[in-house]
Amino acid sequence: MPLSNKESLKDFLSIAFHDLREPLRAIRAGTEMVGALCGESSNEKVARNLRFVTDGADRLELLIRNLADFSTEELRDMERVSVPLDQALLNAKNQLAAELSRNDAVVTHDHLPAIHGDFHALSLLFRCLIDNACKFRGQAAPTIHVAANQTPREWIVSVQDNGMGFDPQYAEQIFRPFERLSGRKYPGSGLGLTLAKRIVERHGGRIWAESRPEHGSVFSFSWPLQ
Repeated sequence: MPLSNKESLKDFLSIAFHDLREPLRAIRAGTEMVGALCGESSNEKVARNLRFVTDGADRLELLIRNLADFSTEELRDMERVSVPLDQALLNAKNQLAAELSRNDAVVTHDHLPAIHGDFHALSLLFRCLIDNACKFRGQAAPTIHVAANQTPREWIVSVQDNGMGFDPQYAEQIFRPFERLSGRKYPGSGLGLTLAKRIVERHGGRIWAESRPEHGSVFSFSWPLQ
């Protein structure tokens, strides 16, 4: 895409996402005002409907944020340098600090190499996979382990969790945009794994998942050596 067209599209999307958030703020403010006016005297039916509106606004806010992340990453010019994977992972953990703390999640890793890629994209890739592990956790607190193995032509990086897992028949379906196997039971927009897949593909790699229900999941991606 020519630079001028790309910049025009980025500007348009930035304005669009900003303007989409404006009515959400009005919805939240109005909901809070109604709740305050009703006070403790409001019946359960009113309270339930107010929660329904608030939950809908929260889901829409998350969707807008994820769409913004996806479009920004798609249009951004990557800066390919030598990236220490442990630093990209640390950056992702810092961005997810609140989520990791809320879930008592532990993230560990083996010795990780430096690979050729875009630091921001790699951090976002780890963020998508770790957030997914926290979101679809099992009964136990999430434990997430990152490892890397070298083959003659590429690195294979794996992110393993102890979460709820999924039926192997959905191993490809989960990477499709807006795909949510559990419906609205769990928070999210269905774009996280799609974004992870796109980041890997833009770097010339591939991503896949292995899992069984109640036995956790392993998300692996390949990364060319050169």
